[in-house]
Amino acid sequence: MVRVLLIDDDEINNFTVEAVLGKVDFIQSYEIKESGWEALDYLRECEKEDHFPDLILVDINMPEMDGHEFIERYEATFWDNHPTTKISMLSSSISESDRKKSMAYSSVSEYAFKPLTKEKLATIIT
Repeated sequence: MVRVLLIDDDEINNFTVEAVLGKVDFIQSYEIKESGWEALDYLRECEKEDHFPDLILVDINMPEMDGHEFIERYEATFWDNHPTTKISMLSSSISESDRKKSMAYSSVSEYAFKPLTKEKLATIIT
């Protein structure tokens, strides 16, 4: 069973992803945060309560803190203690430079295009 954290400021995308997550048998629980700051606070609580996510889906383009900045802060704060947590960058960008920059992070295992589907989610998790 997999615990998922989605970080995205787009309500329509969040609605779509929530529908996908709700239909997948291997998802134990999921949480949606609309900013990197909210997500970092949530992860601190998860660490205290010992229920850290197995998968984090992060949108690249967000206000205040974009996905790349979130990953930098995540790696500095959580990566050493949670190296098995998979991170997938979600994007509607087909830019090769966005993909390369995202995949250069140690914690990022996947670069996925929106919209997230059940099939893409299964590929990310496996």
